[in-house]
Amino acid sequence: MSFKLHDKDTMLPKERVETVLSIKEPDRVPVVAAFHCAPALLTGITIEEFFFDISKSFEASKKLWNMTGGFDILSGTSPILGYYAPFPNSHSMFYFDWTLPKGNVSEQMNEREIMKREDYDLLIEKGYSLFKRKDRKLQKELSKILNDYVALDIGRWHKEKGLMALAHGYIEPPVDIISFLRSFNKYLTDVVEIPEKLVEACDATTDEMLKTLDGQLQILTLGGHKGPKMVLFGFSRIATNLISPKKFELFWPHIKKISDFIIKKGCIVQYHLDNDYTDVLEYFTEFPKGKIMFHLDLTDIFKAKEILGDRACIMGNLPPQITGLGSPKEVEKYCRKQIEGCKEGGGYMLCSACVLPDNVSLANLKAMRDSVMKYGLYKA
Repeated sequence: MSFKLHDKDTMLPKERVETVLSIKEPDRVPVVAAFHCAPALLTGITIEEFFFDISKSFEASKKLWNMTGGFDILSGTSPILGYYAPFPNSHSMFYFDWTLPKGNVSEQMNEREIMKREDYDLLIEKGYSLFKRKDRKLQKELSKILNDYVALDIGRWHKEKGLMALAHGYIEPPVDIISFLRSFNKYLTDVVEIPEKLVEACDATTDEMLKTLDGQLQILTLGGHKGPKMVLFGFSRIATNLISPKKFELFWPHIKKISDFIIKKGCIVQYHLDNDYTDVLEYFTEFPKGKIMFHLDLTDIFKAKEILGDRACIMGNLPPQITGLGSPKEVEKYCRKQIEGCKEGGGYMLCSACVLPDNVSLANLKAMRDSVMKYGLYKA
């Protein structure tokens, strides 16, 4: 059965998203719910339950869907799989020390210096496998989690609602992985004192990162996926509120190589940009129209629309202080300003900056959804 968020909708959510990804105007601006664990608190279970009971997390997400009236893209099932990623990833417990949720206390990375400065040459020679934990318990738990996800058949529910997933694969730039291995302050010192060695390590490990993505995409192909595939390419440690634009340029070749690989695989690059990249948006004009999109955090979304709006879908970036602490009227006011500033020509989706805070209220979620019906309609 077809599904509409509102009587005025003339497209299914998937059709609407595909239209904006191709930088065209749909019937209205899509609204995206990028959740972390908000469905847990809004449906009466704990964050711990939402994390570890995948079936229960799926039921909570479906329940919240009905409570809100739905969204054009919904990410709401347990995020636990990311913490068991068997490849280099900042959230992976195979590489980093994470404390997972207890009750309603969220997870936390215990960042420390795993890699010493003198280990750069070893990293260049042997790659990230040098730092992977050989933990049979983690591997066993990963197998169970994968089986639990397969058993849910989330794809069937997505098809029923006319939805597409927020992402179909995940990758990070080598510099981000190295920054977490070194720890934040040590990494920033390396950027200043030994940038050549840091770049050399990134050069040496980019292909290793690409192999992890290739494996993910092969699984997706075997699963018979049809339609647009989005690869979430997330980075946070090379933002220009942390390092200078000149330093960002050092790492652009790795970003470019990974992006080109994703595009050649027939996928759309979804840049998940934590922090602020306003000063380096021009770099991304190198890519062809409709092959990249942006999920923005602190980046100036209006500037991004100005520079990249003719070639890339722009998504974001409602701040957590508004969605989590503001009133529904404040949420609507913020949404209106952003919608009216970004919707022209299509290629824009209303969404949170990164993920919605876990304490977001049901009223504020509805205010997000309702705002696209008030301010986001396109002329027929």
